[in-house]
Amino acid sequence: MSLTILDDLPECKMYYDDFSGLKLSYRYLNNHNKSTIVFLHGYNGNSKSWAYQFRHFKNKFSILAFDFPGFGKSDNFLNPDMFKVSELFIRALKSLNIENYYIVGHSMGGMLAQVLGANKNSSILKIVLSCTHKGYSMNYKEPLREPYEKRLYEREKLTDIEYGNLRISKMLPDLKDKEIFNFLSLISQDISKEAILCGGSCMQILDTTNLLSKIKVPCLILTGSKDIVVPKEKSNFLLNSLKNAEHYEMEGVGHAPYCENVLEFNKKINSFLIS
Repeated sequence: MSLTILDDLPECKMYYDDFSGLKLSYRYLNNHNKSTIVFLHGYNGNSKSWAYQFRHFKNKFSILAFDFPGFGKSDNFLNPDMFKVSELFIRALKSLNIENYYIVGHSMGGMLAQVLGANKNSSILKIVLSCTHKGYSMNYKEPLREPYEKRLYEREKLTDIEYGNLRISKMLPDLKDKEIFNFLSLISQDISKEAILCGGSCMQILDTTNLLSKIKVPCLILTGSKDIVVPKEKSNFLLNSLKNAEHYEMEGVGHAPYCENVLEFNKKINSFLIS
C-alpha cells in the first residue's frame, strides 16, 4: 500500500549520540532563517505521522520530526524513561544547531513535551499538547500495563496489516474516511515489540504533576471531542496545572486530530504559534 502524502516526506536521517551510544532517526526540513517546529509522535505512530504537517508548514517553518526510541529507525532504550529520552532529544537538537523551537507533542509525544518544557536545558518558545495527559504514575518495578501486554501479544500473532488495522479501529472506532484510516494503519504497521515496550514503559512510570509548574512558556492544550483514549478529566488536569495555558477542542474528531481534520488542526497550531 502506498500513499502519496508519505512520498513527500523528507528522507530519514540519523543522529548518533556519543553519550548513550544510541542512534536516533528523524526527518528534517530546514528552511534557513525560519523558526523550527519540533513534532513528537504518539504511541501508534512515528515521524511519518506528521506528513500532513510537513506539507502544510513547509513554506512557513523549518520542520523536525523525531522517532521516539524503538520507533522508526531509532535504537531501543534499555530501562527507558521520559527524562532519559528528553536529554537524548536535547542533545540531538543541539547537534543540529537548533537553539529555539516550538514543540507539538501528540499523546505519548505530548508527555515527552511536558518533560522537555520543564527541562532547564531546553530552548522552547511555545508548546502544543495534543490529546495527552500527565502519565500513569506507576512505580518502576510494576509489570507492564495490561493494555501494553496485550499489544505485545497482538504484535506477535498478527500480520503487519492486521495489527495496523486493529490499532486504528480501536483508537478511532467511528472513523469513516478510508484514506485517513489507511494512512494511520500503514504507519502503525511499522511498530515493533521493542517500540511497544519502550514507549509503554516510559508512559506508565511518568507523572508530570510536579513538573507542570516549571513550564513557563505558553501552552495550547488541544483535545478531540470524540477522543476515547484520553478522558476529559486528564486533559483538564493539565489545563488547571499549567500557568500559561489555553484550551481548544476540535469537534467531531478522536485521538488523531492531526489527520482527522488536517485543516483545522494546522490552522489552530499556526495561529497559536505566530500570536
